[in-house]
Amino acid sequence: MNRRPSKSRSSYDAFSAREAARFRASSPDESFFEDRKKPPFIRRLLFLVLLGIGLVLAANLAVNQFVFIDRVSVPVKGLDEAFDGYTILQISDLKGALYGGEQGLLRHVLRNERCDAVVLTGDMISALGSAEALYALLDVMGELYPQVPVYFIPGDSDPVPLSMAYALGGSPYAPWVLGAQQRGASYLTAPVGVTRGEQTLWLTPSALLSLDVDTMQGQYEAQYLAALASGDQNSIELAVHYLRQLEDLRAAKKRARPGDIHIGVAHTPPSETEMAVLDGELSLLLCGHTLGGLIRLPLLGALFMPSQSLPRYGLLPGAKEGYGLSQSANPRVYVSPGLGQSDSHYPSFFFRLFNPPRVSLISLTPSTM
Repeated sequence: MNRRPSKSRSSYDAFSAREAARFRASSPDESFFEDRKKPPFIRRLLFLVLLGIGLVLAANLAVNQFVFIDRVSVPVKGLDEAFDGYTILQISDLKGALYGGEQGLLRHVLRNERCDAVVLTGDMISALGSAEALYALLDVMGELYPQVPVYFIPGDSDPVPLSMAYALGGSPYAPWVLGAQQRGASYLTAPVGVTRGEQTLWLTPSALLSLDVDTMQGQYEAQYLAALASGDQNSIELAVHYLRQLEDLRAAKKRARPGDIHIGVAHTPPSETEMAVLDGELSLLLCGHTLGGLIRLPLLGALFMPSQSLPRYGLLPGAKEGYGLSQSANPRVYVSPGLGQSDSHYPSFFFRLFNPPRVSLISLTPSTM
């Protein structure tokens, strides 16, 4: 029986245009696709805000790894032309912070700068009592400015600089003070002056301006006699220090002449009562302590600055409060924003925001105003 051979098809033929033409696909309607809803506007906005905050914080963190220089020109009435351009490098509130190995970043920032004096206005020691960052800073100062005097005062967070409790070879000085002195820095306990032409410029711890020298003389002499009777070497050295401080203060007052320029050095900005005492005594007061409020908001200034003398207990004190050079006060006050950021006066979550670490180069210029 003969059979008609079947027509064979290859696998390619099954997908040829002729074969595919036998099938028609219907057009899909809307139900064919899955309904994908866009995220709500609030969620998208929140994401963008959080992303923006994250970028700002990351940029702020990067900026805080560097040190910036505030250059401040201060007109001083009666300043002799010989002191025109006299520059003070003020460094405040280091708080044990290191900027690069052995303060290498500070060395880099200041390597091409010049100054006539270096003043450290307190709170240089870390919260754990370590002075290594301060020592590294002083080594940098000695390297960059070998002929420039370096003066320092303690801050309210520094270990007590003088006490009978210290027992290093009978010295009443704290170990960190001795370490700073060994590196060429001078503990500013009495006025020091530099003379150019007919005028002397004095750097003075502002607390000494209201000191009753005669009353303190009697108290320190009594303390010295009691220390001699006890034979306690620390007590003797402490009493000797205070008597020498009064002697240096008297000698400075004898040397001072009308027309001399007096610049005060303090850690904490003065209250209104203290400003009244300083009025007429100083041309300029250098201080720190506030850290510029740590968090500074654009156009608004510090978010918070702990002070009982400020309205709202220091909340939103204003853009000019606790930072920079005052324009109307007498004397003028310059408040350094400083370098560190760990401070017990602020909430623990505070950090430097829109307020990078700074040192200040303060140049004096003559003025008739």
